[in-house]
Amino acid sequence: MDFRINYELDPIFEVLGLLSISHMDDWRKETIGQLDEYGIDGETFFRKHYSVVEKYVETFQKYKVTLPQESLFFGNSSFGEADNNLLLLLLAVATENREYLEKPEEIDPMYLRSFLAFYIADTVEHAELPDISDMPQLPDERTMIEFLNRTDVKNEEKWYVLELLRGTGQWFVQLMEMIRKNIPAFEKAKDDVKKSLDKLLPNTGGGNRFAQIAGLLGGQEEIHVTLAYPLLQVVFYTSTYRGVLFRFLEEQETESSTMREIAVRQSKAFSDKSKMDILCMLKSSSKYNLELAEALELSPSTTSHHMNVLLECGFVAVEKRDGKVYYCLSQENVREYIGRLERLLLR
Repeated sequence: MDFRINYELDPIFEVLGLLSISHMDDWRKETIGQLDEYGIDGETFFRKHYSVVEKYVETFQKYKVTLPQESLFFGNSSFGEADNNLLLLLLAVATENREYLEKPEEIDPMYLRSFLAFYIADTVEHAELPDISDMPQLPDERTMIEFLNRTDVKNEEKWYVLELLRGTGQWFVQLMEMIRKNIPAFEKAKDDVKKSLDKLLPNTGGGNRFAQIAGLLGGQEEIHVTLAYPLLQVVFYTSTYRGVLFRFLEEQETESSTMREIAVRQSKAFSDKSKMDILCMLKSSSKYNLELAEALELSPSTTSHHMNVLLECGFVAVEKRDGKVYYCLSQENVREYIGRLERLLLR
């Protein structure tokens, strides 16, 4: 399928990202730490590539409008400090329902509750958003609690998600108001980094993982760039985003990695038996997340975590078929890994 890169920053996605950063204790330190954990020199990478992001964040924070509801989304025990999956949920529900940004009076609480529930329960087997009749229907608190008990939501987060389900319409209105009132701050920040950003944009496409994300687009025709999350690559149901620095991360891996470093990074994929079991299962045929989870008696979120590690190492690839996302074994990359070990240890 043909698609294009949309070089215009998405205000909804960017505002939420910038607000999330503004509530971090030290986002620079956290970013460098995450890069170090990934296996590259975080300090050097940040110093070389993040100046445009620092200016972007600084300008936004100068003009941002602080509202009481920020504590709901980014305060204690909220999206800002809880599991990253909750932050992705926030991004998904806002970007996938963007039509309500300017028309809050048309918000349909029951639809949003069904969307929220579907996203929470989705096990990455759906590449496209289904009709509302195929989404969970939660008309009262009893069905909400029963639904949450069937999901993989962490116990310490269930009360928070239950509050979202109870008052979907109210908190979504507050969410959209928070975004809408901070769009002017985003626009000022974007204008402040325009020249630097324009130089980065041509490097957004390309790379092995770009080819992977392109295979998951379903009926989508474009990929948005993001500066608020410069190293993120995420596919929602009708919106896809790729960080403006993601390509540099791939290049850094290639430039700085010796054969030994690559082998060490890939070998970490076998830090537990489950990842090896997954690869053995994929040897016979491609499978989607729920199939793997049920066969290995793992939770869907644990299986997704394992798959993300295997994707990062290049041992698996993804393909869309019949509206579902399937994982398949990347035999060529596995052979390269085995060959790399052979050259290091046996020759």
